[in-house]
Amino acid sequence: MKNKLMTNICLFLGLTILNSAQATINPEELIKDIFLKVGKENLLLNTKNKEEVELHVDFSEMTKVILAGELTKRSAQDVKWFELTIKEIITRSVYPTAPKFLENVKITYKKTKLTGDDAKVFSSVSKKGESTDVDYVLKKIGSEWRVVDVSIDEESWVKTINEKVQKTLKEKGWSGLKDLLNKRLNELKSNKKA
Repeated sequence: MKNKLMTNICLFLGLTILNSAQATINPEELIKDIFLKVGKENLLLNTKNKEEVELHVDFSEMTKVILAGELTKRSAQDVKWFELTIKEIITRSVYPTAPKFLENVKITYKKTKLTGDDAKVFSSVSKKGESTDVDYVLKKIGSEWRVVDVSIDEESWVKTINEKVQKTLKEKGWSGLKDLLNKRLNELKSNKKA
């Protein structure tokens, strides 16, 4: 009984230390950790690392920004479907190609701008002599930083998706958007690389 209690206390302390270490990780270190994992392998083939990376990305916050005014018009079930679908489209698009893309890439972190619970990590990505500015927008949720957007040469990833979603909603409505996203997701699922 005493050994079992001691084991549980050690396990609890270990988890507490691990959680507090993760909670104190700064935004730049978080981005570096994500790239370390994403660059090693196709995360679709490693559930553990995939889940670890996705803990650092706030797809719920992205969904709110992407749907904008449409958010209040949709049921909680529709919003959750959209969040899960967008998440899967993004991850199935990025994970299979990331290791090869990141092979000969040099990432230079320029600075991190902290404003309360918001942060922006500025970086430059160089490959084959070409350089691109890539900035990461993070929000502090509780005690942890989470990525909520990525800008490439000052063009927001979330804003770009928002514009495409809003255009589709205007032209085809919610059912048209669902059809389009389901079609895209099915294409990605049938891709042999995934």
